Amino acid sequence: MDATSVTVTRPSPWLAEALAVEPPTQGTALRGRTTADVCIVGGGYTGLWTALELKIRRPDLDVCLVEAGVCGSGASGTNAGMLMNLWPKFPSLEALAGRTEATWLAQQSSNAVEDVIGFCRDHGIEAHIERRGWLWASSSPAQDGAWTESLNLVEGLDGTPFRVLDGDTARALGSTALRGGVLDPTSATLQPALLVRGLRRVAVERYGVRIYEHTPMRATEERGNRTHVVTPHGRVEAGAVVLAINAWMSAFAHVRRTMVMSASDNAITRPLPAELLAGAGDPGLGVSDSTRMLNYWRTTRDGRVVFGKGGVGLGFRQHGARSMFGPVRRDAIIRREFDRLLPALAGEDFAATWRAPVEYTLTSLPYFRQLPGRSRVWFGTGYSGDGVGPSRMGGRILASLVLGEDDEWSNCAFTQPPRGWLPPEPFRFLGGQVVKHAMISKERAENDGRTPGSVVGALSRLDPTTWV
Repeated sequence: MDATSVTVTRPSPWLAEALAVEPPTQGTALRGRTTADVCIVGGGYTGLWTALELKIRRPDLDVCLVEAGVCGSGASGTNAGMLMNLWPKFPSLEALAGRTEATWLAQQSSNAVEDVIGFCRDHGIEAHIERRGWLWASSSPAQDGAWTESLNLVEGLDGTPFRVLDGDTARALGSTALRGGVLDPTSATLQPALLVRGLRRVAVERYGVRIYEHTPMRATEERGNRTHVVTPHGRVEAGAVVLAINAWMSAFAHVRRTMVMSASDNAITRPLPAELLAGAGDPGLGVSDSTRMLNYWRTTRDGRVVFGKGGVGLGFRQHGARSMFGPVRRDAIIRREFDRLLPALAGEDFAATWRAPVEYTLTSLPYFRQLPGRSRVWFGTGYSGDGVGPSRMGGRILASLVLGEDDEWSNCAFTQPPRGWLPPEPFRFLGGQVVKHAMISKERAENDGRTPGSVVGALSRLDPTTWV
């Protein structure tokens, strides 16, 4: 077995920045056959955290990882870089797991934030981490108090991070367009591609994980007590396989039935002077409003503003992830929301835009399981737009499942599939388009101070997903 050097083209702005500071010789593709105890498919946060966790627990394991592009080509290199816990989603956690385990899962998600920051510190990963918190805000009267249910449920629980802010404080922190909010001071922002590339470096250099980039999986085949991962120019014969491909799990029909394939549009400005940058809030603070099609923004270390909007795309059948990855085709919606929410920056040019798929489960929470019909293949998916921190938990869960360990991770509620029902295609896609446009109309009416029409309101309520 040999390997051939490869390069990546058209990276996201985050990934382009991260690759620019690396040696140009990094990145090899698999050619020929190789073996491993565990083969991980997918070089994002989930895949790399799983590889690292396996090697931390079992240094003797032979772990290899194959990635279709380069590590960070997918969601891990295109997200907004908000390192958060799951406390805002406590209503969904409690509905899934009951109050006791929901509290434990929320606490573990806070620990995951600490773990990510500590791992970067201990291993010299410079991911531009800024621990200034996350502001969950209201930008219209319809959004006021959107956090009330979550705050009521977590009141008195150990580890609850929230602090309620009045309108003046929220505007001073996040934008003059805000009306109020809740601050979680324990959250952070970071450069997401620098994190994933740093995890890659540590996995290879410190823990001996073999990584093959530009090596897409074509199929898996079970042969005796081994599973083969078939690639264009080779194959990996492994004792166990982990599919850490997140949105691309929509290629599997039984997984596709549990989630809606959506997309977020993102934009980044040029570096701005300090007086203009102040219009986007405190440096390093992550901000989200409370509309269902979430708006979010933050600044970067080099003085840019990253702004995004969720829910603008909708995927069809197994083609969703692939078809919704690339530049923003029409930026009218993100342009309108940027100008509305950051009025001091209205009209500021976007240096780049990109669209990335997001898999929303019916619970808004991730899950990790054995692939049906495959005794040695496990997968994780469903972060629902919030995977930077929770993927650390995902790595622990998948490691426990692969190793057959009977512990709190392998038995936690995240190993159960989401409950609920979605219509089959093409009805899901066609109906989803109707609901999406109704949600856009409802949001515009609320932002303009108008009451949405009854039909628009009724159609919007058909959205089967939730953010909290």
